[in-house]
Amino acid sequence: MSALNGWHRGERIVREKLGFDEIPSTAHLWSSISGEMPEQHSTFYTTRLPFVPVCILDDEGRPWGSILAGKDGKPGFIHHPKYNTLSIEAKLWTGDPFLKVVKNFDRENGSTVIAGIGVEVSTRRRNKFAGNVTKMAVTEGSLSIELTVNEALGNCPKYIALRELTPSVHASSVVIEDKPHLEVGERLSDGAVAFILESDTVFFGTTYAASREDSPLYPSHLGMNHRGGRPGFIRVKPSDGRTVVLPDFSGNRFMTSLGNVEATPFASLTFISFTRGDVLYLTGNARNVYGLEARAVMPLHDTLTEIFVTGYTYVQNALPARQGLHDETQASPYSPPIKLLAEEVTQAKIFSLEQQPTALLTRITVHSPTIATFEWESSIPIRVEPGQAIIMDFSTLLGSRQYQHMSPRKPSMVNDDFIRTWTISSASAPHSDSRRFSLTVREKPGGVVTGAMFGLVRKLVELKPEALEDARNLSLSVGIVGVTGDFVLPRVVQPKKTDLAVKTNVRRLLWIAGGIGVTPFLSMLSSMSLSTASPLPYDITFLISTREPDITVSLITSALGESKSRPYLSIHIFTNIPQALSGESEVGFTQYDGRIQASFFDDKKYLFEDQDTEMYLCGPEPFERFILDP
Repeated sequence: MSALNGWHRGERIVREKLGFDEIPSTAHLWSSISGEMPEQHSTFYTTRLPFVPVCILDDEGRPWGSILAGKDGKPGFIHHPKYNTLSIEAKLWTGDPFLKVVKNFDRENGSTVIAGIGVEVSTRRRNKFAGNVTKMAVTEGSLSIELTVNEALGNCPKYIALRELTPSVHASSVVIEDKPHLEVGERLSDGAVAFILESDTVFFGTTYAASREDSPLYPSHLGMNHRGGRPGFIRVKPSDGRTVVLPDFSGNRFMTSLGNVEATPFASLTFISFTRGDVLYLTGNARNVYGLEARAVMPLHDTLTEIFVTGYTYVQNALPARQGLHDETQASPYSPPIKLLAEEVTQAKIFSLEQQPTALLTRITVHSPTIATFEWESSIPIRVEPGQAIIMDFSTLLGSRQYQHMSPRKPSMVNDDFIRTWTISSASAPHSDSRRFSLTVREKPGGVVTGAMFGLVRKLVELKPEALEDARNLSLSVGIVGVTGDFVLPRVVQPKKTDLAVKTNVRRLLWIAGGIGVTPFLSMLSSMSLSTASPLPYDITFLISTREPDITVSLITSALGESKSRPYLSIHIFTNIPQALSGESEVGFTQYDGRIQASFFDDKKYLFEDQDTEMYLCGPEPFERFILDP
């Protein structure tokens, strides 16, 4: 039997804004929230969890997310003594917000609302409950409570990172910061911000305070939820240092958390370091942001929640269950790429939906079965710095995304908006706008967009090869969302010509590229070939690791243009393909067998020891890790 009589006013507002009640399969999801705790849930709570996050209120009505755990860091601190009842015997460490509830609990006349979520991080199982605390006692750092469950819901495993936890005998909490009320203009500490940005998990607490008129049908209650993503998916506004931005990903569409925020604009966020045992508790004023306003905060994201932090506590070494420092965390395959805030992206131009230009495919050059250069013509002139990337919307090619709650075969499809960001490999005249640009792309195995593009290439090669040279008749047009990136060719400020005593400024650059990571450097080289400066004010050492040296050399040669004299540039190519190049070539390539070795860097120590050398590194993540720590 459902615990609810329908959606409360806040939930109705959210669902109307997002159009979810127009979808028959999601309109009546409220009926899935049970008024009784299933036996499967009670067994889960009592036997599987080393900790449980719960949401409680302080005496100002602000929600806080507390972390309750047994003293030994093992499951078994939660019990199920009778129907719809849980009892918890937990360790209560200094700094945990539950102490605020203990002080305010009315032992004679009533109960206090509570909500919790059980997440078994080793299996991605999770269940939620809400209800009332009916008994409470604290003795020597131990908390004993009994609560009655009146809302129960099983949740999907989406966005939960897999990790193994074991009991820790070293847990001994220390309060590092305790600021229950931030002053006007006060910011979160650097340590707190770093904690947020490194987290892949947060527990999101909310409150719904019913009006007198609504309470008979929709009584007051709390909510506790899990939010997960790649580390850094939650952002903090640099402008004020205390507004936390929580993006909303595609979920089960209950929208209870956002609905609570819509009705009662407060929320809590609780972060856990599973390796250190640290816990960061935040509470604050919350608001949901939608559509164009959301995109102005976090470009390309349509729904998010902002929490303006009004109080926080930072506790170290508290959680008595830990993940080993060197144990692997398996990220959720559903987690989408990180999106930065608009104020974090300084060198970006994002077009509004009303002003969004389009790009027409004009030519395709096939380099190999999986590498090709796609040339485009923009509907308006755009300014691109050498090395920048273009953001393109391929929904016109692939169709609009259909809602899927889960997609086991291809989890990334759940949040895929068919928007891709690729580095432009061409360049226009320095400091000028242009309508033409090129993208040199490698087909990604299983990639939705690159799969469609290379599928088109293969069809054209087989059936209409002349369209590769002139693809305009295909009328393949996609949206240009924006231009972004600060991985750009540095400009050189030259002295005035009248000052003959001043030497030309020269920038010493070390470029290192792995595989298709060569593309931003193609743009930079192309820009240099168009420059009228003589000599060019650069001294560049370019290291390239590639499995396709012939293609790489062809792309670089094309980018360099006709001039054969390039005293500013030395190029070193590392490859396992024997004799791919014939020693010292006339255009300045030198081949080395195998991958880049630490010995090469030893020979080039002067580059790293010179404080004026600027290093640019681009390639797959494993390649970049190897270069930075060979």
